[in-house]
Amino acid sequence: MTQTGSDLGLWRSIRLLLVWLVITLASPVLASSAPWQQLRPVGQGEMSWLWFKLYDATFYSHSGRYQPGDYPQALTLTYARAIARQDLLSATADEWQRLKLGSEAQRQQWLQQLAGFWPDVAAGDRLTFYIDAEGKGHFWWQDKPLGTLADPQFSAAFLAIWLADNSRDPALTRRLRGQS
Repeated sequence: MTQTGSDLGLWRSIRLLLVWLVITLASPVLASSAPWQQLRPVGQGEMSWLWFKLYDATFYSHSGRYQPGDYPQALTLTYARAIARQDLLSATADEWQRLKLGSEAQRQQWLQQLAGFWPDVAAGDRLTFYIDAEGKGHFWWQDKPLGTLADPQFSAAFLAIWLADNSRDPALTRRLRGQS
């Protein structure tokens, strides 16, 4: 049996359609991959309180070096114990106030937004904060999008909890910055 020109054209069309379907069906999977996975680790460390390990932290940047405000950047926290959402919010508020970051009104607005999507965390849970090239902050929980705050001032203030010169744990800050 010989194929005519129209048969070959039909097979080419079917192949093109199949290729298009594969690309189209695969694109949501590719689009949902975690954006910080394209970044390079800068440093990592552990946060403890008294004798209790709270979490492991890893900081990432596009260059593999710490450069404040040079986005994209990401911070991943892998929790060693359960912490209630309200305790996470309170600790965040305390650190912003201690570091004198944002106005009282800004801090309250940020906390209200975080309260809308932050979960309680359990041992083994992973929370990642990714700052895109425009400075927007995106939270991911277990590699799934959790919520976004588009305010670049928020992004800088949130990272400052771990990376500021006067952070609560200067040794962890140095490790995250890749300085020790």
